[in-house]
Amino acid sequence: MLAAYPTTTIIILIRKLYSLSTSALSNRNFAIYFAGTLIVLHGLWIYRLTISWMAWELTNSVFLVGVVSFCQFSPGIILGPIFGAAADRYDLVKMAMFIHFGMMSISLTLAVITGFDKLSIEVLAGFALLQGVMGGAYTPTRLSLITQLVPRKLFASATGFLAIAFNLSRFVGPGLAGLIISVLGAAWAFGLFACLVIPAIISLLIVDLLPRSPRVIEDSNILGDLRDGLKYALNHPVIRWLLILVGTNGILARGILELLPAITDIIFDGGSAEFAIFTSAAGAGAIIASIAVTRSQDTGRLLRLAPMAALGSSILLFILAMTSTYWIGVFVVAGLGGCCTLCGISVQALLQLEVEDEFRGRVLGLWGVFAIGATATGGFIMGGVARATSISITSVGASILLSVFALLLGAILVQSQNKRSEA
Repeated sequence: MLAAYPTTTIIILIRKLYSLSTSALSNRNFAIYFAGTLIVLHGLWIYRLTISWMAWELTNSVFLVGVVSFCQFSPGIILGPIFGAAADRYDLVKMAMFIHFGMMSISLTLAVITGFDKLSIEVLAGFALLQGVMGGAYTPTRLSLITQLVPRKLFASATGFLAIAFNLSRFVGPGLAGLIISVLGAAWAFGLFACLVIPAIISLLIVDLLPRSPRVIEDSNILGDLRDGLKYALNHPVIRWLLILVGTNGILARGILELLPAITDIIFDGGSAEFAIFTSAAGAGAIIASIAVTRSQDTGRLLRLAPMAALGSSILLFILAMTSTYWIGVFVVAGLGGCCTLCGISVQALLQLEVEDEFRGRVLGLWGVFAIGATATGGFIMGGVARATSISITSVGASILLSVFALLLGAILVQSQNKRSEA
C-alpha cells in the first residue's frame, strides 16, 4: 500500500503532461511492467536504507557503515558486465524471476534474524553483499527486457519511464524507510521489501512478451561472451564515445554531488534540514529530466541532448562554486541533478537504440559500470581534491574539464552520426 501511492501519482502525472499515445506507457505490457518495477524499486531503496541504518545502530562506526555500503553496491560495479553477458545468454524472464525470488528470500531471512534480535554486523554485511549481487544482476536484466515489451520506436520512451521509476523510488523510498523503522522497526522494513517484490513477479507472469532475436552462441562460457561484448563496445563508432561521456559526467559532475553534505556545511553554512532540501532538489531535478527523455524518440536529438546535458552540468558546477546564497544553491543543485540524469539516461536510451540485440545485456552492463562506478570513483577523487584545495576550487576545475569533454565528445558524436547518414 505504501508504494501504491507513488505509482498512482506518477502515472497520473504522465497522463496529464503527455499524450499516452506517443509514450511507452500506452503499451499494455510496458505499463504492467512499469508498475511492478516501480513498486519493487521502492522496496529496494527501503531495504538499502534500512541496511545502512542497522549498520550504524550496531556499530556507531562511520567506517563500518561505509563497508556495508560497499557490500551493497560493489557487486553491480564489479560484476555488471558478467551479469550483462548472462542476460544476453539466458531467458530474461527466468533470470528476472530468479532474481526476484532471491531478493525475497534474502530480505525475509534478514527480517526473521532481526526480529529475533540475532543480527550482528558480520551477518548484516553478508546479507548486504548477497542483496548487492542480486541488485547488480537486476539492472541489466530489467533494462534488457524493454526489447521484449515495446517496439523499437518506443525504446527511448521506455528507458525514460524506467528512469522515472528509479529516481522516484530513490526520492520516496528513504522517507518510507525512516517512517517504517521509527514506527514498526527494522525487521518490518526488511519484511516489507519481500512483500513489495510480489507485484513485480506477478507483472512478469501476465505480460505478453515480444519474440527475442535468436542468437548464435559461439563461445561456450560467459567469459568468452564478456570478451566479445567488450570488443563490440570498444569498436562501435558511437557506443564507445557514449560510455566515455557518461563516465566523464559521472566522475566530474556526479562526483561533486556526492560531496553534497560537505557543500551544505562549508559553502552554505547549513545543517541537516538544508541538506535534506538539497537532496530533495537533486531528486526532483532527476525526475523531471527522466520525464523529458520519455518524449525523445529521435536518435539525432538524443545524440545532441546527452553532451548538451553534460555541458549544462559544467555551467552549473561553475555557478555552484561562485555562490553562497542558499536558495540559489537549491536551484543550482536541482539543475545539476537534472542535467546529470539527463546525460545518463539519454546515453542509456541511445545504447538501447544503437546496440544489436545479441550484445544488449553486455553493453547495458557496461553502462552500469561507467555510470554507477564513475559516480563512486568521482566522489572519491573529488573529495580528495577538495581536501587538498577547497570545494569551490574543485568545482571550478571539474566545470572546466567537463565543458572541454562535453564539447569534444559532442562534436565526435555528431560527426559519427553525419558519416553514417552520408553512408
